[in-house]
Amino acid sequence: MSSSFLPMFWTIYGIVMGFMLLLGIGFYVLSSLGFYAMAKRRGIPHPGLAWLPIGGQAWIIGSLADQYAYLAEGKTKRQRGLLLGLDIGTSAVSLCFLVLLIVAIIKGLTPELMYDELAFAPFIMGFLVLYFLLLAMAIVYAVFYYIALYKVYKSCTPKNATLYLVLSIVVSVTQPFFVFFSRNKDEGMPSPQPPTGEEPTQITAPDPAAQ
Repeated sequence: MSSSFLPMFWTIYGIVMGFMLLLGIGFYVLSSLGFYAMAKRRGIPHPGLAWLPIGGQAWIIGSLADQYAYLAEGKTKRQRGLLLGLDIGTSAVSLCFLVLLIVAIIKGLTPELMYDELAFAPFIMGFLVLYFLLLAMAIVYAVFYYIALYKVYKSCTPKNATLYLVLSIVVSVTQPFFVFFSRNKDEGMPSPQPPTGEEPTQITAPDPAAQ
């Protein structure tokens, strides 16, 4: 009975994981395509960065939010740089956590350390430090990410911006659809009338001819 159950279990597990992977790729493509279309139409430099999962998409979202803040609110922000740093930093800490986990597993398989609890004390301390650091960075990144995302939604559909943001946070799978369906909308973008002061770099007004 058990010999026939295991192959069936792993088959079902593989199918479910494959389906989840395809679903995740589909959501990422929708989101990236939406941000890419917005960035290209509004004149954001290097819109292709929207397809990069680490750093690139965060930079584009921050650039879109900075552009809206500059044109609609008369404020010069640096959200693109902040999101880029937080995204890369969070990814780096996650990689360190994964490497430490792999090293701990390999060390645990060696006979001389298999039953030595003290030998794993440094690993446990490392796990705790990295875990709380990763948690703190993820929370900070999420806060600034959703602030920038809200500005992007406001630039596209101001009337639905709050609803889109709440649903994106509570039901995260809705975000790619909101971004994709809003990619050609500029209802919240004013006519390009820059405020007094130095114009921030890498921010340009939307090109009306491209709409």
